[in-house]
Amino acid sequence: MIKLVNMNEVGITTKENPIIGTYALATCFGILLYDEENKEAIVAHISTDIVSVILKIFDLIKVNKKRVFKYAIIPGYYSQKSDPYDIKNKLIKLFEDAQTDNIKFEQIKNIPKDAIKKDLTTPSFEFAFDSRTGKFVSDEALFDVKSVCVNNKSK
Repeated sequence: MIKLVNMNEVGITTKENPIIGTYALATCFGILLYDEENKEAIVAHISTDIVSVILKIFDLIKVNKKRVFKYAIIPGYYSQKSDPYDIKNKLIKLFEDAQTDNIKFEQIKNIPKDAIKKDLTTPSFEFAFDSRTGKFVSDEALFDVKSVCVNNKSK
């Protein structure tokens, strides 16, 4: 079962639910964090409540040992062309400033072209990620399941 993250929400994978994604990225931004060693992924969907979503991300990161998170910032359909508030660069700076001796963030700069999909009915993007393999699985996992997944729970 895929865990879908809604607008201004954050989700994390588990062994039982290793695939996570989000949809309806129009003016929003998606964030993927991946801890390769622990096979754990976090996805956030940022719209208007940037500070709250970032705080939710850091609440999910358990730092009981040294951890390295690879991260990607995925602009929505409209945001890829224009980022008037410079959100992407502000998020990059935030991850750079949040590093400590126990937690490191490494930006994923080369996202595969087929990782981000355009929704066929709306001008928005969507993606899914498999924490077991560390790969985007947008083609395999998305998005006919949108109708059965609401608020990260199945109906």
